[in-house]
Amino acid sequence: MPVIALTSLEDPRLAVYRHLKTSNAGRDARAFVVEGAKLVDRLLSSPFTVLSALADTNHCGMIEPRLSPDVPLFVLPRPALRELIGYEFHQGVLASGRRGTFQNFDTLMADPRPRRTIVVCPSLNNPENLGTILRLADVFDVEAVLVGPSCPDPFSRRVLRVSMGFALWRSVFVLDDLIGACERLRARAGFAILGAVATSGAEPFDARPRPDRSLLVLGHEATGIDGAWIKACDRAITVPMRPGAESLNVAVATGVLLHHFQRDDTWS
Repeated sequence: MPVIALTSLEDPRLAVYRHLKTSNAGRDARAFVVEGAKLVDRLLSSPFTVLSALADTNHCGMIEPRLSPDVPLFVLPRPALRELIGYEFHQGVLASGRRGTFQNFDTLMADPRPRRTIVVCPSLNNPENLGTILRLADVFDVEAVLVGPSCPDPFSRRVLRVSMGFALWRSVFVLDDLIGACERLRARAGFAILGAVATSGAEPFDARPRPDRSLLVLGHEATGIDGAWIKACDRAITVPMRPGAESLNVAVATGVLLHHFQRDDTWS
């Protein structure tokens, strides 16, 4: 594995790491970036191809033994690294991986397990919310997360950081026809579509046992679940609140629902 000490921040090999705070490369880029030793380790142990690593001079020795011989390690002094990426950075190491998918959506149809939970995010706006939902999905052993094309990129630096790299080893599918995908899962694999809403007339989430196979649909932070999704849902469920209370943040509500769903006595 070549260790390459660089002197110019304009080196084209550093392009993927340049101005990360403002660029936050979108899903059309060929590569994604993870930051910090823990996420770099998760990338190294994932099915994704590691393209390069970048470290400051203090962390070079820590990351060098973990890299494959064909992965270049670029090294910069800490002030230069901070200038390159565009924000104060204390973790000392980053890495880039090649985008792609390591699982096929059709495998969700064939999984024989009787009890399954999949989270569906049609139109979130905030990367931190998506990252937190992905992290909760890992904590509560959600099988997969389905994401609409208008959501933040699951492989953006911010989402990967907040989710602790969920998309590196668990299934995240970005699908154009998300309603169609959920309806196929209902028809072919017996999933019920449950919409999480904040309206007072909806059924409390713990009012009756949940289905063995559930698709939990989450709404937009400001506008909730739109009419097309409401029509597609088998049930609308809500977290009951006192009259006049502000609705819960979507990620907080997701944590409440997934915690409840993982209990054995909530299954039908």
